[in-house]
Formats: sequence, C-alpha cells, structure tokens
Amino acid sequence: MKTLRLLRNLSMRQLRVFLSAARHGSFSKAATELSLTAPAVSMQMKELESELGMALFDRVGRRVELTSAGEYFLVYVKRIAANLRDAEATLSKLKGTEVGTLKIGLVSTAKYFLPQLLKRFKEEHFGLQIKLEVRNRNQMVELLREGEIDLAIRGRTPADMDTRIEPFARHPHAFIASPDHPLASRQGISPAALNQVELIVREEGSGTRAIMERFLGERGLTPRVTMEMSSNESIKQAVMADLGISFVSLHTVSLEIATNKLVVLDVDETPISRAWHVVALNKGNPSAAAEAFRYFVLEQGAAILDQL
Repeated sequence: MKTLRLLRNLSMRQLRVFLSAARHGSFSKAATELSLTAPAVSMQMKELESELGMALFDRVGRRVELTSAGEYFLVYVKRIAANLRDAEATLSKLKGTEVGTLKIGLVSTAKYFLPQLLKRFKEEHFGLQIKLEVRNRNQMVELLREGEIDLAIRGRTPADMDTRIEPFARHPHAFIASPDHPLASRQGISPAALNQVELIVREEGSGTRAIMERFLGERGLTPRVTMEMSSNESIKQAVMADLGISFVSLHTVSLEIATNKLVVLDVDETPISRAWHVVALNKGNPSAAAEAFRYFVLEQGAAILDQL
C-alpha cells in the first residue's frame, strides 16, 4: 500500500522529464528538449527519486546513466506513455477533430522538401501543431520503436521492425562538383575515374552514404575520402569551395544546380534512383492526424516533389 501511495504522488511532468533524461543520458539535453533549465531537470529527478526511495540515475561527469532500478522503472514509464498516446488518439477520433500534435521524424535530406508538403497539408488541417525530429536513419528506427514519433519520412527502410512501409516518390542521387572541377565539363564519365578524385562523404549511419558505398563497392572503386560531414549544408559548401566531389540526394541541391553554384557530374550509371517512404508502426493506435498526413503524402507527395 505504501508503494501505491508513492506512485500516486508522481506527476506526468516528472515522468516526461525522466523519459527525456533516460533517452539522452543527459540532464542538459533533456532540459533543451523540454524547454527547461538543467537545474530544473535535476530538481525534478531528485524529487522523483525521493518519492520512490531509490536512485534512478548514476551521475558520471556531465552524463547520467540509469541504475538497475532506473532500467526497470523505464520499462513501465514507457508503457504509461504509450497508453496515454493511444488514449489521446482514440479521444481525438471520437471527437472527430484533428487537434493536438503531429510528430514526424525525417532524415536530414527530407528537410529540403518536407516544408512544402506541410504547407499544403496545413491548408486543410490548420488546427494541428507539428513537431519535427531530424535524425539519421539509425536514430529514426529508435524514435519509431519508442513511440516518440507518429511516422517517419525516410529513404531506406528499417528491416527489423513491424512497420508499414509505403513508397510515395522517386529519390534520385548523383555525384556533384564545383563548376571549376576538372570533371565538371566532361561527358560520359567512367565510374573508374572516381578513383582519381577526392571525395567528401556523409557520416556513418547516413542512408546517402550507404547508397554511395554500395555503388562504389559493386564496381571495386576506392576513391580517397578526405572529409566526412554530418550536414548536407556543410557538404555543399565544401564542394562549392572545390575541396572535392560528393554524392548527394538531388533534392538537396536543386537551388545550387539552378544557379550554377554546383553541377551534377555525368557519371555513367547515375543518377541512382531510390524511393522516399512514409513509415509507421503496425502496432498501436495511430492518431487521426497521423493517418490524414500519411494519406496526404501517398496521394500528393510525388506531384509536389516533381514541382520542386
């Protein structure tokens, strides 16, 4: 009975802070995510630990790690959060409204076109608040698994999850260079010529990098990698400065190509076309807003991207 009385004193605010701190392994990062101060997060966790009568975190320098008790507690807090999301989705459907928050995860490449999709979508669904999480494809899997996002917009699809994966638009990739690069004016470039250039690549875990590595590996090519970057914008700036060539989604460079700041290299067997997918978990109770956005993307996504 004492345990029940303790649990009744816990607040949803404390549980949200706990989830965020556990996910990030950092009170300061949890504070940033929740628009709080780091001392406020620390105080909330101290109060939570005091209520439960046990430590949930070990403090290791600037990071925090879950104790054994914290690991067990996390399992049940995740269940509570999932049940509350299902309840919110069900009540929203019963009311026939689309108020609330639509949480979309996207790989960084998708941020170049997603605002246009959202602009059209919000014209018909103006009551929604939309939250975007920009992560690489590996991180996206975790967000879906933990229920932190309603659905994801991504290229390559997760193979180890029970997901509904639906393609909605073509996704071309190619090699780009500065207009001053020696390969920029050449036609019909053999892939073997890539062994003679300096290559700027995305970080490990990036879908774009995975596509590039498959293309090179299948042809036995080993260009010299001179830079690795986690940002499409940084890569574009480096290529425009003629520091090397890179392999990118063409959706990320349409403006630079149109203004002749970058050129698409005429490498044989490119562009490589993949597909954009909208991905959602099969389990759970999707909100009316998430279902409406999924249908919108499937019906109109390709046409909107073709106009960009």
